Amino acid sequence: MMIIRNALVDSFSSPIENIGVRFISPLLEYGYPVTVEEYENNSLSEKPLLLYLPGFDGTFLCPFLQFPELGTIFDVRCMTISTSDRSSFAQLTECVVRYIQQETMTTQRPVYLMGESFGGLLACNVALQIADGNQLLDLLKGLVLINPATSYDRSRLAREGPPVAQLPWWNYPAGLLQLLPLFTDEHSFQQLLLILTAQALPSVIDNPMREAYMGRVAFSLPFVIPTVTPSTLDWRLHAWLKTGCHYIATRLKTLSNVHPNLRTLIVIGERDETLPSSEEAIRLKEILPNSRVRMVPDAGHASTCGSRADLSAYMRSHFQELNHGGGRTEMKEDAAQGEGAWYGMQQRYDSARIGLNPLLYWSSPLYYRKYRPLRVR
Repeated sequence: MMIIRNALVDSFSSPIENIGVRFISPLLEYGYPVTVEEYENNSLSEKPLLLYLPGFDGTFLCPFLQFPELGTIFDVRCMTISTSDRSSFAQLTECVVRYIQQETMTTQRPVYLMGESFGGLLACNVALQIADGNQLLDLLKGLVLINPATSYDRSRLAREGPPVAQLPWWNYPAGLLQLLPLFTDEHSFQQLLLILTAQALPSVIDNPMREAYMGRVAFSLPFVIPTVTPSTLDWRLHAWLKTGCHYIATRLKTLSNVHPNLRTLIVIGERDETLPSSEEAIRLKEILPNSRVRMVPDAGHASTCGSRADLSAYMRSHFQELNHGGGRTEMKEDAAQGEGAWYGMQQRYDSARIGLNPLLYWSSPLYYRKYRPLRVR
């Protein structure tokens, strides 16, 4: 029997074999003090559950900047998938449904699904399975679909990705580099320079504690970014994206019939070259009546939920019940008025001259608190 690891619940059993899935709390994993304290005093489980389902890279890295602010509303969890994983689209769906069942078994707390790219496909299928089985129907309060891969069959990635997976080993790295422009945008590198030169920070990283969290994740990237082999790329393009897109295309219209009150927030990058997200948002809005579209200006595929966005504000605006604490419903005004690389960015809160300072990021207890599991189920 396979064990799926979880940062909060140390393990639970699954009948699915050879599946490399983990469900983690990124804020706990990286020692974000506010969340560690909430966990230790048992108040974290009183918050609504936000479950992030990743793109086909299988990591939580694209939206990691958003998690501290999202953590003011939610208990944020992320699904991660190892590169050795060869589970099917249906198996991944089952894994997510079982995890939600486990996490709501005693608390009966509201659940929001956030799916990015491939995760958008997966989130739709999870919602469909929940609706089909009438399981957790009342607890699922909303979907957030970020550049969802429901349009994969009409995408540049579908045309240009599979040939790269078939390249000989000596030419494969060059093929991957050719795909890179599909995922980035013209401002990504410039925004990184603004951070490294201590000129600015993303608007959602607005205090020392959040900056320290950002720094810890940044310094862990060499150990977290997956190495995608040709066989992994081929599997994920075909067994996940192609299969999932075809399956959802035949069933998505039934979701609004079975779950007519389910609200959906569709977040798209204006410059998404990976998927035709702008066109897809229009199509999805017609299929899912309780939906709203938010466009992130000039954002590419991978940066749509990065420093150019304020996902918490978008969610508070669309899901009114989340706004009881009086938080932002729009991006901070000065960040929203920025142009080019400055959109979504703010001048630093201090006069620091070093953009990333690791000497501070592991200082305890202000910036970092080691997370220790309290229980084993």
